[in-house]
Amino acid sequence: MANKGEHTILVIEDNPGDFALVEEFLLEQIEAPVISNVPDYRTAKETLSARDTPFDIILLDLSLPDKTGIPLIQEIVEISLNAPVIVLTGYQDFAFGVKSLSLGVSDYILKDELTSLSLYKSIVYSTERKKIISALEVSEMRARSFAKQMNNVLEEERSRIAREIHDEFGQQLSGLKMSLSALKKNKGVHSDVEPIIDTIVTDVNTGIQSLRQIANELRPVLIDKLGLFAAIEWLVNEFEKKTGIITRLYIDIDQPALNKMLEINIFRICQEALTNITKHAEATTVNIRIENDGEILSIKIMDDGKGIARNALQNSLSMGLLNMKERAILVGAELNVSSPAGAGTTIELIVNINGQENINSRRSLSN
Repeated sequence: MANKGEHTILVIEDNPGDFALVEEFLLEQIEAPVISNVPDYRTAKETLSARDTPFDIILLDLSLPDKTGIPLIQEIVEISLNAPVIVLTGYQDFAFGVKSLSLGVSDYILKDELTSLSLYKSIVYSTERKKIISALEVSEMRARSFAKQMNNVLEEERSRIAREIHDEFGQQLSGLKMSLSALKKNKGVHSDVEPIIDTIVTDVNTGIQSLRQIANELRPVLIDKLGLFAAIEWLVNEFEKKTGIITRLYIDIDQPALNKMLEINIFRICQEALTNITKHAEATTVNIRIENDGEILSIKIMDDGKGIARNALQNSLSMGLLNMKERAILVGAELNVSSPAGAGTTIELIVNINGQENINSRRSLSN
């Protein structure tokens, strides 16, 4: 029984006989198809470029006079306006069929095996699959947007807590220190009490340093005052002091000016990477390189530790990898993790900064 719904179909086919057969099959199964035929890639490109809305389906012959094979598939998928593309071909090459599916086509049908029913089923399955994929993409975009908002709220809350720790608790402890110093100078205080006061003052100083450390880890003040690269230098220095791991940092002298949320997420990824090294790597040295070629900011964190087991590397839920990857996605960056057996681990963050303004740093190398 013919389908009552109207379909707009573009058939990219240079053989009149093959087109006539495809058209006949379409008319058998679809009551009111709107069928357009173009004989070559150039005309197909012009037709697709002139449209504001996509075709419901594109049927593509792989051997056109002006373009064939994989390049043809790539071009048509790119300009298809997200319409499902079904390849119709005489090539009986299973490997090529699988390859074409990986390039974004919806189906791959041999012309020798083509029937009106198989073509109709492929069209229905392809259009429904495209609808489902589009709905999932919209859902994912909403989830990403929500995650980005939550991440921004979390960072703002961390900043608020860090300020309160620094301003409120820090001031209270500083006031206590001043009171103890005044008490020690009081002539009525017995000399035996002075060592106790000194001990308390030492403990208060330690508390002040601890509060500053906690506040900096929540939200490094250097990010807000001096920017990302100064904050990374501070992070690396603190990492080396805490762990004893020899850490070398190179920062390209051309440093891009980045927006605040991008800076914070890059900093958090670096922080997570160094935390993982501390917990799992058993490394003796770490090398960090931050390079800018004007379009791409590349941050590489390389350690000489035991590496990451293959199953853990493939499992994005392990060792903070999920957190780093999610942060990279939130800012439109790419995160790559490689860990050859016995050769340590390399984490590379690639950020597209094309069009960003450069700022000159006075420091390019920190050990």
